[in-house]
Amino acid sequence: MYINKAIKKNKFKRFVFITITVLIAIGLVIPLAGLFQKQPGNSGLPGGGQTGQTVQEQLAGLESKAKENPNDTAVLMELGEAYHYLGKLDQAIKTYERVLALNPNNVKARYDLATIYYYSSKYDQAIVQLEEIIKNDPGDEEAHLLYGYVLGAGKKDYAAGIQELEKFIALAKQGPDVEHARQVIEDWKKLLAEQKQ
Repeated sequence: MYINKAIKKNKFKRFVFITITVLIAIGLVIPLAGLFQKQPGNSGLPGGGQTGQTVQEQLAGLESKAKENPNDTAVLMELGEAYHYLGKLDQAIKTYERVLALNPNNVKARYDLATIYYYSSKYDQAIVQLEEIIKNDPGDEEAHLLYGYVLGAGKKDYAAGIQELEKFIALAKQGPDVEHARQVIEDWKKLLAEQKQ
């Protein structure tokens, strides 16, 4: 009987050892595999696939293209994304506004602009952009999601934020953003209840 327990205990220890070894191996292999997938010279800057160029050189190239073709919204969008990526938010805002002056229906520019405004605590300006997107496309899930966060997390209008997040959930139906939105709604409902007390 004692021998059977010892054998079972050893098998269990071996199982745990093998499992831990496999998990460690997977944890080491996956990041290493990612290193080999990166292309040389790609800084991660939008449009930055040119080998050997620094981020500043890539940005200068985009700025030059935008000066040569001031009405090319594709170049302006790329430039706006580069400014945003580099944290040059004022320049990103001006660039996205130029895109919208040329093409008021550019949803991506409007959404990116709303995102910058949201993270810069310029909630009213974010709302203007998001309401325009939703007016033109009431089924835009991302716009409802961001609008909900702007209203609830930004302006502390939890009731309106909940309504927008519920619209997002109804449109998206499932996924990690839906689960997160449901949790946020529960948190905001508690905050609303506390405000009423």
